[in-house]
Amino acid sequence: MKKIVPLLIVFLLIATLIPIFCIKKNSVAVATSTKKDLFNTSKGDGVIPPYRIPGITKASNGRLIASAARLVCGTDPGFGQVDVVCRTSDNNGETWSEIKEVAVGNGITSATVNYFETAFGDPAIVADRTSNEVMILAVAGCTYYPSTNTTRQNPNLVAIIRSHDNGSTWEIPRNITEQIYSLFDSGNPMESAFVGGGKVFQSRIVKKGKYYRVYAALAALPNGNRVIYTDDFGATWHALGGGFALPVPGGDEPKCEEMPDGRVIISSRVGGGRLYNIYTYTNTLEGTGEWETSVKCTFAGSGLIPGNNATNGEILIVPVKRNSDQKEMYLALQSLPTGSTRTNVGIYYKELTDFTDMNSVSNFSNDWNGFFQVSNTVSAYSSIELQADNRIGFIYEETLTSWGTRPNPVTTSFPMGEGTHNFDGFDNIYVAYDLEYITGGAYSVKNDVDRKLFLQNYFRNLVENSTISTNLKNEINDAINTLSTNPTTQEVDYIYQLLYN
Repeated sequence: MKKIVPLLIVFLLIATLIPIFCIKKNSVAVATSTKKDLFNTSKGDGVIPPYRIPGITKASNGRLIASAARLVCGTDPGFGQVDVVCRTSDNNGETWSEIKEVAVGNGITSATVNYFETAFGDPAIVADRTSNEVMILAVAGCTYYPSTNTTRQNPNLVAIIRSHDNGSTWEIPRNITEQIYSLFDSGNPMESAFVGGGKVFQSRIVKKGKYYRVYAALAALPNGNRVIYTDDFGATWHALGGGFALPVPGGDEPKCEEMPDGRVIISSRVGGGRLYNIYTYTNTLEGTGEWETSVKCTFAGSGLIPGNNATNGEILIVPVKRNSDQKEMYLALQSLPTGSTRTNVGIYYKELTDFTDMNSVSNFSNDWNGFFQVSNTVSAYSSIELQADNRIGFIYEETLTSWGTRPNPVTTSFPMGEGTHNFDGFDNIYVAYDLEYITGGAYSVKNDVDRKLFLQNYFRNLVENSTISTNLKNEINDAINTLSTNPTTQEVDYIYQLLYN
């Protein structure tokens, strides 16, 4: 009996410590759901189409919708048939539907006619946060974006495809090319343009009528990126900053996001980092305001400077608490490949807490807090979403597979049809991460961050460090002190108008 008692005590201690250990481990982030290859290329045979350009969005009911381009012709629009497809998940990514066809191209090419129905590629997806509506913007037709034969008279066409049941079924694509290009005809005209594929973002703050505002960033030639927005979920569009605005001159494929105070940030593809710029409103509901000057970010402070490849990624800003002191703030996430070629996709992160973290595009571009490696092999484009279960849903291209080459078609981009193009694509991998796992336990998602307190602290610091008169500081501080529980766009506009006008 004397021998049994100590053994029993030891057993009870172990039984007590095991759950404590497991809880501790979970609190600093147990990994992820199983990786799922939603759109596969590597198991093909050179006839089955490859896939590229993944995107992910969350519907109002929590459903995840992942989109991609099915490259029937083997490569970009301009070379033949490309389709838009999607898959959906109603259990936070644990299982997924079969592939659904969103828009199917007919592959017809011509040396004289830019057929709208030829291809639908580079899908950019957004789900409305208060209804069952989903929207995809896609490149259409049979022109090729960088070709000198793609002009204002013969442009990349723009398609909008809508769903009214959270991505279960889709309407026939509609041609909105002239609506988009004409926004810039009297300013800085575009010869060629498309919306950066992946995820389009919807404001969490700006609502004018039935819908929250949706922003889409354009890759455009000449003169680089533009940003457009819609207040009626794609029925009509406007140019952010007007037809002359060039937020990132020379910028390539872009994405945008919303800062905690309602300003808009654009993130554009470039070798060795990202190009950023921020738009500050003077009147949010009317869309008036001004862009800063774009800045290249190399993610200094993160511990890893990205290699000199130029590949698109995605930016996401989430409400969080810092676990070391429970401080509420926001965290910016930026995905991109980090190798010297398209390899090693990862996620950079930066906390937005002090006013110097976000008061200017230059400051936003400095002092990143860390980096998380997702892929250790060939990997390229990616898309991020905050899921209903507060995990970070991530879909990215991995394992490039090439099935040889095909002859170029005779199209409006290639009147002579010389040469060949690749027939290749990626496996498009979905995985979900706890934010603690990405950040080594430093941050946790907190959806009820006190935005009023956050903005009051931000604006007070901004005012204190501004070279304005004491009387004006007092006037602005009065406006800061009277911010409502969920500060409105008009309240924020008024503070910025006092600060900068």
